Amino acid sequence: MSGPVSQEVVTDASGMASVGTARDGSYRLRFERDGFITLEREISVSNGQPPEIVVALSAAPAPPPPPVVVAAPPPAPVAPPAPPPVASEPSGPPVFVAIPEFLDKNYIGRAPLKESVLGCLPSSTTRVLQLHDGLSEHAHADMDEILYVVAGEGTVRIHDSSSVVTAGSLTIIPRGVPHTIERRGKNPVIVLSTLSGAPCRADVAQSSANRPPATASSQR
Repeated sequence: MSGPVSQEVVTDASGMASVGTARDGSYRLRFERDGFITLEREISVSNGQPPEIVVALSAAPAPPPPPVVVAAPPPAPVAPPAPPPVASEPSGPPVFVAIPEFLDKNYIGRAPLKESVLGCLPSSTTRVLQLHDGLSEHAHADMDEILYVVAGEGTVRIHDSSSVVTAGSLTIIPRGVPHTIERRGKNPVIVLSTLSGAPCRADVAQSSANRPPATASSQR
């Protein structure tokens, strides 16, 4: 209670409180309790007796929940830098071959087939095929083959189709595709064949009876 006389009282168990005798005048009454809305009233006191008043406090609304703080996602991990490229060692010495000179020294003659291995690397085999007789149908399971006709005329058959090839013709045969090579005309067909995708078989290179050791590789 504030006014000509100020005081504070607490209600008893039944909710009653008395301020006793007060000086005449205007007063402001303030009613407070935790969990309830505070209420104020204006009263006038005359003859020293404050009037009897009845007050009911309303419950205060529940406080709003605290805001949900969403943590920022952690930054994405920084990818480590790529390792510098490692220089690979040469897989073999370079080979220079003059095909016309090589054929002069290693001509097929009357043999039905002559194979000369020119390059034997960890992932490819390069050879010269000289054919009087055709090669029967075959396939390379793990190697692609590139055929380049050096001289002569022949036919490359793949499945049910065939193509006539002459000097300068290039044929690319994917691995696993059956194919044949046949000669046309009276001269042998001479083909440069590169098998790529699998290691060169050293035993094939060494057992090729048509490759004199000093003729096929040569100058650095």
